[in-house]
Amino acid sequence: MTREELEALSKEELIDLILAQGEQHAQHQAALRQLQADYEALKLKFEQNQKPATSSQNSSQPPSRDQKGSKPKERRKRRHGPPAGHPKHEREFVANPDHIVEVRLDSCPECQADLGAEAGLLLTVNQITELPPAQAEVIEVRQYGVTCPQCGGQHVAQPPEGLEMGRSFGARLEATVVYYRQEQHIRYQRTQRALRDLHGVSLSQGGIDQIMQRAGKKAVAELEGIQEQIRQSAVILAGWMARTGGIGCSAA
Repeated sequence: MTREELEALSKEELIDLILAQGEQHAQHQAALRQLQADYEALKLKFEQNQKPATSSQNSSQPPSRDQKGSKPKERRKRRHGPPAGHPKHEREFVANPDHIVEVRLDSCPECQADLGAEAGLLLTVNQITELPPAQAEVIEVRQYGVTCPQCGGQHVAQPPEGLEMGRSFGARLEATVVYYRQEQHIRYQRTQRALRDLHGVSLSQGGIDQIMQRAGKKAVAELEGIQEQIRQSAVILAGWMARTGGIGCSAA
């Protein structure tokens, strides 16, 4: 209300107006306090639920450790293994195994007679697939220089690819590190542990990071090459010429 409108009101009307405004102000204060209480409750609930439960989807935790949902009691327990009537599949034998172990008797278990000269009868054959020891090997590269006796020129032998003098880790070791980090998303500490436990390699996190950076640079170079091949492909050029009418394209 304007000053003129307030001056035109009587004393009783002014009192009623002030009381009404006071009551309205009290209602606003009560509503504000309720909003603040609701905000604090929502904030607390959000903070409690902000961090999701650790699972194989958001961490390196194996799926076997994920929290399992409750199953209905009446749910029938699923039978493990192939379904009933499933045809049996056995591993096929390898034609040329890497190693052959002859299991023969050297002596008779009863009378201890020498059986080494007996040919024996082959009864059964079994093949076992095994991983070879994954122990890393250290390759020492010795680079030599020589002076040509004919022309006097001094020459230095260059090591083959993968054994360059400036590198500390072989190509297979670096590929394994990239596989653990990029494909399996294993953290640095667990990558260190896997290299130590599975391959006998002690590698710092800084060394792992350097390997990943070198791999990233190679990947970028490969990507740029692929992009250039795509840009220069006949299909892309034909589409570009169809859109532009061949403007700015020199004749082949």
